[in-house]
Amino acid sequence: MPPRRAPCPHGGVLTLAMVLAAVVPALFAIPLDGRAVRLGVPLPAAAVAQGLRLEGRGLLQWRRLPIGGDEADPVWVELAITGPPGLVKVFAGGAGPCADGNGPVFRREERVETLPHGVRTTRTWHWHDGTVHECSRTVFSVATVVGGEPFAVGEAWTEANDGYLRAAEPWCRLERSLAVAAGVLPAAGGGGASTKTLRAHLRTVWPRLREMPGLRGAGDYRRRGDVVTNLEFDTTFALWCGALGLGEAELLQRARRAAMHLRDRDLDQRTGLPFPHGPDHRTGVPEPGHAWLQGVLVTGLLCADDECLLTAGMLARALAAHPPMGEGSQERLRDYAWPLLELEAWLRVATDPLVARAADRLAVSIAGRYDAGLRTWRFGEGAREGGAHFERAWLLGGLLVPALRAHLQRRPNRALQAQVDAAEAMLLQHIGSHGQGLPTHWQATANGVFAVHREEGTAEAAFLLDALPAADLARLLRRSTVRGAIDKLPGPDDPDLATQLTLLLRCRWVWR
Repeated sequence: MPPRRAPCPHGGVLTLAMVLAAVVPALFAIPLDGRAVRLGVPLPAAAVAQGLRLEGRGLLQWRRLPIGGDEADPVWVELAITGPPGLVKVFAGGAGPCADGNGPVFRREERVETLPHGVRTTRTWHWHDGTVHECSRTVFSVATVVGGEPFAVGEAWTEANDGYLRAAEPWCRLERSLAVAAGVLPAAGGGGASTKTLRAHLRTVWPRLREMPGLRGAGDYRRRGDVVTNLEFDTTFALWCGALGLGEAELLQRARRAAMHLRDRDLDQRTGLPFPHGPDHRTGVPEPGHAWLQGVLVTGLLCADDECLLTAGMLARALAAHPPMGEGSQERLRDYAWPLLELEAWLRVATDPLVARAADRLAVSIAGRYDAGLRTWRFGEGAREGGAHFERAWLLGGLLVPALRAHLQRRPNRALQAQVDAAEAMLLQHIGSHGQGLPTHWQATANGVFAVHREEGTAEAAFLLDALPAADLARLLRRSTVRGAIDKLPGPDDPDLATQLTLLLRCRWVWR
């Protein structure tokens, strides 16, 4: 007989659905280590509609996260669990949600204070076992100095205790299927021995990644030339991939700090977009080709962090409001592809007609640049004398094709699908050609390809492979020339380690 549990004030009495749920498999299991757990998980809508219950020594409280509409499936929910060390299982058929934050597991409070230099919001979770989780965020309305470091108007400073930051660490011990359902990891298959070797190498390299010092630097990284990366290529999302793919709790903590850094330090209050990399956190000009929301979105979902979800939504709408503006040589692939990829990530979990229309416009704009003879998309930055096209193949394979795939999942289109299929075949042809390293750049005309640049030992070469279907990837990874280009990268002393690791960790093929 399962242990007795305190009823949720928003729950109900025992129902037939609850009785029937006792004979069906658990939705998933969570290993407890004695610390309070609070995380977000995607669950089938039909299961959530029946309420949720816990089997094992522990107490459960849950609510729907503020994302997704009534038709959402799966449904993202926050689970709060306390109990002694051991395995507990979550089943459908139980108590209803505790939407107001007061239930059998914790009581949530929020306090807002007006300070001389800004506004501080403090959120506190009082757990039934005496544990207290707390997070406070101060948004500065005047320039001020904290701990000897200057903060500008519009910046913020977040403080959180250890319990709050570690509450979602069980994600590093959950079954892989949940990480796949969450959209962080791909389904297994197609990687083989090469990806296992690469993942083993990554375990030895990521600890060499050094965060910037101080309150303003925490969560961000530098690269060659003392450039502040501003989490370029979405380091936050990459760290989440590493945390769940390698089962490393420290990478999860880094991902949380990176999400806080983006929200507190890097966002421009005028455009809603983040500042790009530069000599400091807020020196570049915000642009859609250097804006990432997947990392902060995943943080909001997996950590049940409403503020990160709000930030992700604001970023999505800022991207929707800032279409690519460059012309001629300033018309860049990244200004179309990165926003499309990020907007489609938001639309996978949110109902947002404004963002959907913006994503559709981007996809139409990209499709209109397709060159059937070259089997690629032409942007102004690639124009060369004599009608030649300079192909940045690493961005084509690692960014543009995945962005269009994501769009086609939401909006199937035969003509666009044919373009993507042809581009994939073209990339496969060049990647499979003989030669040392992988072809990351080349020039092309109707008469053929020339000036091919091949690389090995770089994350750009690895990024190129993300365009390939699993079966083709598996075949190519059996070639010694391909394996040699990606084995043991990046080097632990690479001066661009932050950027190289970000690109590599976010490659979906690495986790197959």
